[in-house]
Amino acid sequence: MRTTVDLPDALYQKNESLAASRGATVEEFIVEVVATEVQSDPGTGTDGPHGGREVELPVIPSKRPGTLDLSHFDLDDLLA
Repeated sequence: MRTTVDLPDALYQKNESLAASRGATVEEFIVEVVATEVQSDPGTGTDGPHGGREVELPVIPSKRPGTLDLSHFDLDDLLA
């Protein structure tokens, strides 16, 4: 099926360079990306809730890294 999509210039240029780096045309690259996204749709229950993508969690910097001791922590007390 043929369709038309308007992409911002910067996004199109990024697609163009990524496609070239993979030895593909822009059309082939876009089809590949869309197919990957559709196949990993979180609604299908496959690949976990984020479609197999890595998710960057918030990181809180510590002034004393590696010093948190949770050996005596009781989760039940927190939930009570």
